[in-house]
Amino acid sequence: MPPIGQTVRELAELVMLAVLISIVNELGWYGGHSTPVLLAVTAPLLLMNTTGVQLRLSGGDLSRRISLRMFLHLVVGLFPAAFITGWGPVMMTGVIVAAALHMRWSGAGVWKFAVGCAFVIAGLGVVAIALGLVTDYFGRPESYVLCGLMLLVNVLVLRSYGRVLEDRERAEAEHAASRAAARRSERWFRALVQNTSDVISVVDSARLVTYVSDSVEAGLGHRPADLLGGPADAIVDPVDRTVFAAFLDGVLRSPGTDHRAELRLWHADGAQRWHEATAHDLLDDPEIAGVVLNYRDVNERRAYHDLLAFDASHDSLTGLANRAELNRALDEALLLRSAALAAAGGDAGSVPAVAVLLIDLDGFKPVNDTYGHEVGDALLVTVARLLERNVLGVDTVARLGGDEFVVLLSGLADERGAIAVAERVLGLLRAPLRLPSAEVRLGASIGIALATEDTLHGVELLRRADHAMYRAKREGRHRWVCHRPGGSEHDDEVSDSEIAATTSAAIERDLRVALTTGRGLSVAYQPIVLLADRSLWGFEALVRWTHPTRGPMSPADFVPLAERTGVIHELSRWVLDTACRQVAFWQHEFPEDQRISLSVNLSARDLDQPGITDVVLQTMTAAGLDAQDLVIEVTESALVDPELAIPALGRLSDAGIRIAIDDFGTGYSSLQYLTQMPVDILKLDRSFVSRLDGTPQHAAIAEAVVRLSQTLRFSTVAEGIETEAQAAELTALGYRKGQGYLISKPLTPDEVGGFLQASGREVRREVPW
Repeated sequence: MPPIGQTVRELAELVMLAVLISIVNELGWYGGHSTPVLLAVTAPLLLMNTTGVQLRLSGGDLSRRISLRMFLHLVVGLFPAAFITGWGPVMMTGVIVAAALHMRWSGAGVWKFAVGCAFVIAGLGVVAIALGLVTDYFGRPESYVLCGLMLLVNVLVLRSYGRVLEDRERAEAEHAASRAAARRSERWFRALVQNTSDVISVVDSARLVTYVSDSVEAGLGHRPADLLGGPADAIVDPVDRTVFAAFLDGVLRSPGTDHRAELRLWHADGAQRWHEATAHDLLDDPEIAGVVLNYRDVNERRAYHDLLAFDASHDSLTGLANRAELNRALDEALLLRSAALAAAGGDAGSVPAVAVLLIDLDGFKPVNDTYGHEVGDALLVTVARLLERNVLGVDTVARLGGDEFVVLLSGLADERGAIAVAERVLGLLRAPLRLPSAEVRLGASIGIALATEDTLHGVELLRRADHAMYRAKREGRHRWVCHRPGGSEHDDEVSDSEIAATTSAAIERDLRVALTTGRGLSVAYQPIVLLADRSLWGFEALVRWTHPTRGPMSPADFVPLAERTGVIHELSRWVLDTACRQVAFWQHEFPEDQRISLSVNLSARDLDQPGITDVVLQTMTAAGLDAQDLVIEVTESALVDPELAIPALGRLSDAGIRIAIDDFGTGYSSLQYLTQMPVDILKLDRSFVSRLDGTPQHAAIAEAVVRLSQTLRFSTVAEGIETEAQAAELTALGYRKGQGYLISKPLTPDEVGGFLQASGREVRREVPW
């Protein structure tokens, strides 16, 4: 709606026009009509020209309702006036006024429409006079010519004027829109800057701060006024100012790209906090004229990443370097020594020595057993701190696991420096160690190994130190032994049998550590299929171990050792638990009528454990695996002591678990015991499968085993199938199931998913534990 003042002015103009019309009409100059009648007829025309009336009739939008306004003026207003006043110049004047109003309202864009309407009304007026419908009070032809000229001149003048008005109105509208957008943008920017935790700063070409957001006070404790006009690196840590300068140089060299850097900024309280800085070069923008810097606090993220990196390279209990970090430091030290040797022309005497001290605590196990693991852990931490504080010239102090520590020394003149360090460590450990709840005494056996010209890898240096450490233990403990190829400080060169003994002991120790931590151990799954259509029947779980220094080891190397030392019990339980959980997880992805069986090996040493049955059943139940889907495989050697094996296997069979004899045909089992045992499956050893060549003599044992199985109503599985010819001959002999590299190699859990998909079955490949 128009303002009240404008409405009052328009009404005043209408009253003045009404008075003027009344005076002209009373003088007889307007047509001699009754003045009240004339005012009543002309009142609609006058009212139609008010802004308020037109806004109401046009729905509040005059600029887009041209046709409506033309109708209101020319039809509702001017035609009645033409009939009453006598057309002539009065009608032409009205048309001119209407055209002028439309030109004023609508600008130059409607001049053609306005002129057309004017001439149409003029033509209608002439027709009305010719027909005698209205009276021509003037009757002079020149008056029409004069009015027509006035109309044309008015149209031309108002056309130009309308263009000026239109351009001015458009410019004013654009300027108003621009100012509104700028105000909105400014309000948005201020709201964004004031409510963000990021610190925003603008630095000019002289690298002085021209703007800094208020968030700098909340985030870093600095008042913005204290930073304005100062250098851009005022709150940057001095250590990072060179990096910051290079960062700004890069921004100026490549203004079109994003630049990022992580810097330490000073808090007002003196603390440092990591921030990620991003920069954009807006020096050419007259509104900014500077480089815009955005600082985001990443101190917590940086601390978290540093913690992850530390955990990956350090022992969680003592904070010392772990085996991976030690190997990295060893290889780096040896690489530097090799480079120094090359620069010295191979003169080892002029190059600093690299030595390793492998320290094994004597008497730690009794302390751990007597006082408990908490005191044992406290003791390990105490020893770690002693080594860190008192071993001078140390590059790295590491804990390998258990009660073994390693000291890496570089920059030594010769082995006497390493021996001096070993003597210092022994002296430290002779004194009683005071713990929160006990005072204990320890000793240590230390093996020393120095790098020689042919030492290329840290693993080899550690192996030599390990041999020397075991010799120190055999010689009475709490001493050091230095390993050298030509002899040691106390004895001749280590014999092959001694090396084998220490190697076995080291492997046993490392296997126990792997079982405790779970590192390096894994389970592979070899598919067992129906030979007729190669559809999946189940998986055999096979243990795999990647030794921390020796790499992947064959089960033939570490499983017999585990059986001799008793570690096999822990190893079997670990494999059983891992495999049961994995297969139970896969079972959820299959329909009820498509079951996967799991075959797990138990050693003969496992069967002589009184609680082995409970262990198997509890592990299976905890994993969520059904008894009908579990197959326990035992070798024929388990039948040597049937008094132990038969009861244990019988209880497992009673629980619904199937029993398989692995590697059948290679042992020395008695058929009498075989008939007494709850056996369900016989597995033909791979050695008999490999002999199959289509001849009766080479197929004799395989045929005998399958006939025996048929007689005793056992199922059979052929192992080690590698060719299609072997699979075809086994099928012909009556074997229904088989496994081997022809079907698939042992697979990791991730690879099982691909195997099942290739077989037309899908399964999720990750296990959620």
